[in-house]
Amino acid sequence: MQALVLTGPGDIDCLSMEEVPAPQPRSNEIRIKVCYAGVNWGDIQKRQGIYPDPITYPAIIGLEVSGHIDAVGDEVRDLSIGQRVAAITGPRMLGGYAEQCVVPAEYAMAIPDDISLDLAAAIPASSLTAWHLLNTAYQLHRDETILIHAIGGAVGLMLTQLARVKGARVIGTVGSAAKSEIPLSLGAEHVIDRSRQDFVAEAMRLTDGRGVDLVIDSLGADILERSFDALRPFGHVINIGEAAGYPKFDIRAKLYERSTSLAGFEFLHARPGSAQWQRGVVHIIDYLSDGSLRMPISAITPLAEAGRAHRLLETRQVSGKLLLSVG
Repeated sequence: MQALVLTGPGDIDCLSMEEVPAPQPRSNEIRIKVCYAGVNWGDIQKRQGIYPDPITYPAIIGLEVSGHIDAVGDEVRDLSIGQRVAAITGPRMLGGYAEQCVVPAEYAMAIPDDISLDLAAAIPASSLTAWHLLNTAYQLHRDETILIHAIGGAVGLMLTQLARVKGARVIGTVGSAAKSEIPLSLGAEHVIDRSRQDFVAEAMRLTDGRGVDLVIDSLGADILERSFDALRPFGHVINIGEAAGYPKFDIRAKLYERSTSLAGFEFLHARPGSAQWQRGVVHIIDYLSDGSLRMPISAITPLAEAGRAHRLLETRQVSGKLLLSVG
């Protein structure tokens, strides 16, 4: 099969189209003939060699895919050959930048006919991350106020819509004004341009000096530190990444300023296949089917041109999802 292989850490010239053996499913695994693969910030980090978890090179990266099952391993019960699925690629590092990939059965979700396969590839990581942030890591309630950094990204857009479903008030931040339009169209009440506005001052103004209940931060650096200043007393910050850089501040001292709290989050800790995980899958599929949840797709690029998609994502001008067309 053809795969885009990451030969080592570095720039986009480290991505090489190669002929590699097709992966074979083990017990409780399925093999997917890939139609689309999602492009995520974690793919950029793996390519650059700065991903938090160790990577063995050469590697096939790509966290999420959609396509059709073309082989199943022993003990697979609820999925069958020919079925349309979306999936997270799982722990074996046999990623989605390939014509076929193998994933544990519990990492896949059946996709009904009323959801297109391009949309299906755009949803697994971002939608389940967003759902578990607001239902597992934190129980967001009606009339609470959430501040979402990088609200124009895929996770930010999913958080916006799911928070609105819960009846919460949504404030977001973006790095440039051009990324404000889509979050506002999906239910955000205010979007703060960090290049021109002080997000802490704006968050306080918009809450009449009270502060927000919850901050979701994927940026890190000094933005994480300042996020505590936008909280109400006893408010909560959840950090899900360091796209702007690693934060360096006295976390304990910051927590004591307003009796606030900080958590990290990794969506796979919701345990794929568990009842908790399945609740998220069912809700996401239902919301997509009835139209209450959407994912704007910014661009679809051929697999061989994945480097161009990486460049586009690195500009931080993308609002919505980038996909690779595979088969």
